[in-house]
This record gives sequence, C-alpha cells and structure tokens, in this order.
Amino acid sequence: MRLMTWHGGDKFTLDTVPDPVAREGRVVVKIDTIGVCGTDVHITQGLFPSTPPKVLGHEGSGVIVEVGSGVDKSRIGERVVLNTTSHCGDCSACVTWSESRCENAGLTSGMFAEYATAPSQSAVRIPDSFDLEQAALTEPASCCLSGAEMMRIDDNGIGVVVGGGIMGLFTLAFLKRQGVERMIMSEPVAARREMSRQFGADLLHDPAEGDLAEFIKDHNGGYGANIAAEVVGQPKLVAKCVEVVRPRGQVLMIGVSPEGAPLPVDLYDLHYREITLRGAFGRGDVFSRTPAEIATLDLSNVISGRYELQDVLQAIVDSGEGKGVKLVIKPNG
Repeated sequence: MRLMTWHGGDKFTLDTVPDPVAREGRVVVKIDTIGVCGTDVHITQGLFPSTPPKVLGHEGSGVIVEVGSGVDKSRIGERVVLNTTSHCGDCSACVTWSESRCENAGLTSGMFAEYATAPSQSAVRIPDSFDLEQAALTEPASCCLSGAEMMRIDDNGIGVVVGGGIMGLFTLAFLKRQGVERMIMSEPVAARREMSRQFGADLLHDPAEGDLAEFIKDHNGGYGANIAAEVVGQPKLVAKCVEVVRPRGQVLMIGVSPEGAPLPVDLYDLHYREITLRGAFGRGDVFSRTPAEIATLDLSNVISGRYELQDVLQAIVDSGEGKGVKLVIKPNG
C-alpha cells in the first residue's frame, strides 16, 4: 500500500510498504477519508510535540476489509470511523480521567495511508444512513462534544465561540444543544461566519468591525457572556475569552495553544471575577456516540477541499492558511 511519511518540518515522502495484516484483536480498514487537523498543521510547524519519522493523520473513516483472531468475521464490510486509541476501562486514567487517556491503550496506525490497522474496539460502526466522507468528522467533533459537556449550563444565557473552523462550528452546535440560549460566532472569514448559522449561531461577529466585548454587551443587556470558547489555539484569544465573560463566567479552551505558551491574563482579574478556566483536550468518553450526534447536523458544504494522498503537504499548508472549512485526503481515489 501507499502512505505518506512525515520526516519533520514540511518534509514528506510517498512510500510503498507491504499491506497491513490484522493481528489478534485488530482490524484492517480501507481508508475512505481522512481529515486534515489543525494538530497536523501545528506538528509540521513545530508547535505541537511529535517525533518523526511517522505517518500522521488521525481523523479517518473507511470500511473493514480484514479482521484478526478474536474479532467476529461479520465485521468485514462494516462502515466505520477510527478512534486513535482503545481503552481498558479499568486503569486509573480510565476511572479518574477519561477513556481517551487509557494507560493500556492500543493504538491505531497513522491514517495518511490507503489502509490503517486498529484495535477492533476503536473501529466504531456508523449509522447506515450516514455519509462515509462526513463521518470522518467524528474525531474533531468528539473533542468538541467532550468539551461542551464539561460546561455548567445553569441559566441558559449567552455563549460565544471564538474561531469558526470545523472545531468552532461543532463547539457552537454542542453548546447550543446543551442549553445555551443564544450563541455568538466570532470569526474574521465571512464564509465561515455565515456557515455557523447552520450549526445554530444566533449572532455573528466580525472582529474587523468592532470589539467582541462590546458586541456581547450590546446584545446581553450590558453584561458579558456566560460561556466563551476559544477554538483557535492562540493564547491572546484565550485572554480575550477571559475578558468577555461576566463574573463567574466560564472559559473553555478547545483550541490547542503551543506547548510552553504562558497564559496572558491578569490573574487578579481572573480571581476577583471568579472566572472558571477549563481545558478540554481530546475525545473524552464520547467518541463512540459522536457519529450519531453529528449525523443529525447540517454538514452540507463543510468539507470544502479534497486532496489525493500524495498532496498531503499541500492540504496541510492550505489548512494552515484557512482555505475552506475542512480539508480532507482521499487516499483511494
């Protein structure tokens, strides 16, 4: 099979290796679609820790074509999405943190490839009516669903999402479903801003046209937001979210800031206004139920660019430049 190997920085090679074989408890999946994640972009930019050489890509969907011993042969032919890890349910991380941090996890292989191999548990069947290409959005959506479900939704109120990429859209949708009465999308790119309406946005804010804090107050009786979610991965925008929430407001960090980045906020202000700052990293415990959650959303035109396997680098560059909403790789045509 063909796969793309990352060698550090912006260096990739298109390699041919033997087709994978399903070992005990594992399955082989013919990949249909892999999403290009902001983490892939950050890895190539040196902003997220990763060690080459390796095969990147962790947002995949496809069809099971082979199963190993201990796996029911009836799984062959199943349409699935691939979780990046399995979980045991018994270790300290599973019990006290989340199953996505399992200390005994089995790993799914990198997905910028024609085939991937995964623990059977990690190949999650999707609803029969769900489009296989759109199902590749499960992994980013699961991160947003996990984060949204961490928040306290006790008085409806108003929420704001800063960043209208795919993660921002899902975060907005799930906060709205959790019970936030009105949601604001703050995003500089007009097409992304407009797309947020199909995910439930009530108000749209263009950062070029005015201050976000004032915009929120103008639409909330002079008060800040109950919840503000940063979904870009820029510390200055986390600080902006702290600024725009009301006393006892909540700030949710979905975007992944660079490793080692300091928090550029006034800690006295954070303390005095009793702000809750919550990090949300990864899939939590929700991956297996995420396909059914997103299958009910309007995902039309969310996938805005499709690339062949050998064009992974170009897709990563284009994603980093904000071209489109979600770019994907189609390794098997």
